Amino acid sequence: MVRIDEVDQEIIRELQADGRASLREIARKLGVVEGTIRARLKRLQDEGVLRIIAFADPAKLGHGAMSLAFLEVSPQRHDAVIEELLGWSEISYLSETLSETGICAQLVCRDQEELWAIRQKIASLEGVSRIQMLPEVRVHKIRFTQEI
Repeated sequence: MVRIDEVDQEIIRELQADGRASLREIARKLGVVEGTIRARLKRLQDEGVLRIIAFADPAKLGHGAMSLAFLEVSPQRHDAVIEELLGWSEISYLSETLSETGICAQLVCRDQEELWAIRQKIASLEGVSRIQMLPEVRVHKIRFTQEI
């Protein structure tokens, strides 16, 4: 576990509230010099604590078919299946679960045909024994924040 202090926590809170906030603005709010914010931000990123990302609305980009896919995978092939799926551009989110399915993937596709083709491609992976698909009609909230 990485140790973070109150200033680190405040930097994270500020960026969670507005990921486009300038380092100067954050420094002013926290009452520290901009160089301190820059150095701490670099350390938090280097240690894997913080990643600055942008979310785009898939539907507005022409990707009208989304689904969560829950995969049941044999234990021997679990890591290999994850490694394979990490490289697929149609997968926007990939996680391991504590359920019998083991892997959860969010699929973002242009249409139902592409979604079906990706489902079939997943089903053909060695070790995948079952797929449960849950089509997503609309995403109302997506946020990776929590109180620190």
